[in-house]
Amino acid sequence: MRIFIDDYLQVRYVNLYNKKVHNDLKLLVIGDVHISDLVSLKKIKLLKKQILREKADYVIFTGDLIDSVEEINNKESIFKLKTLLESASEISKTIVILGNHDYIHRKKYNSYIKEISNLIKSINRVTLLDNDIYSDNKIWIMGYTETVEYYGKEKYNYNNFYEDFIKHDLLYKNIDENVPTVAVTHSPEFSNSSKCLNLFKDYDLILCGHTHDGCIPFGLGNFNRGIISPKKKLFPKNTRGVRKVGNNYILITGGVVKISKCALKLLQPLNHLCPMQMDVVTLSNQCKFNLTKKWY
Repeated sequence: MRIFIDDYLQVRYVNLYNKKVHNDLKLLVIGDVHISDLVSLKKIKLLKKQILREKADYVIFTGDLIDSVEEINNKESIFKLKTLLESASEISKTIVILGNHDYIHRKKYNSYIKEISNLIKSINRVTLLDNDIYSDNKIWIMGYTETVEYYGKEKYNYNNFYEDFIKHDLLYKNIDENVPTVAVTHSPEFSNSSKCLNLFKDYDLILCGHTHDGCIPFGLGNFNRGIISPKKKLFPKNTRGVRKVGNNYILITGGVVKISKCALKLLQPLNHLCPMQMDVVTLSNQCKFNLTKKWY
């Protein structure tokens, strides 16, 4: 028996009905890897092994690939990141968006988006969606990058989210309604604002990360409240699980790291109570909603 829970990988398998699917589509969703020296090569290899096992049509990373903007200068961290993304892209179409840890300096609160963007774009067969669209004859995927102002220092600025998003016509106008539509944005907190959520009304599925499964020990349950949020709010709502929103679904993937290197060292050992997590979503015109979990 393993001593630490975070040596395990918990995979949530979600089946969703979609009438626009001709043949089943499989999406593998990974969030919040938070690569630093706290993320061992052993864990990266575990993720790689599961990516190979699933053989999904699309692998989607929902942001926070690295733990801080400083990691861009750490050769070992960059090696881990490239190893993970390259292993995914060799098997499946790989889509990446950025999370706040990838480009926002925690102390200066400035944006350093160019550095991480250039690195990801340099990796063969990996597509970075920075307020952009990927589409083919099977799927339409949108990737939105939230602003520094949205994250704020104390609270999330929903008005900033709305005002920035509507500037990007490509993300919500002339969406292809003949294929499944997927929106990917790092933070799910915008969904607490009906005004913001309405911007996503034409998307069948919204994929997010950021909230680290609410730091729920052992990855228990599918309830939407967590223990603590990234803003240190206790028992936050809508921070985990899968839920229906209007005619579509929002899925918040649990992430690889729950308490990152940026957190207090006193709290970091609590990672050992939480497993690494990823999601495998199957879109089908045959099945109804179903959810199961497996451990690897």
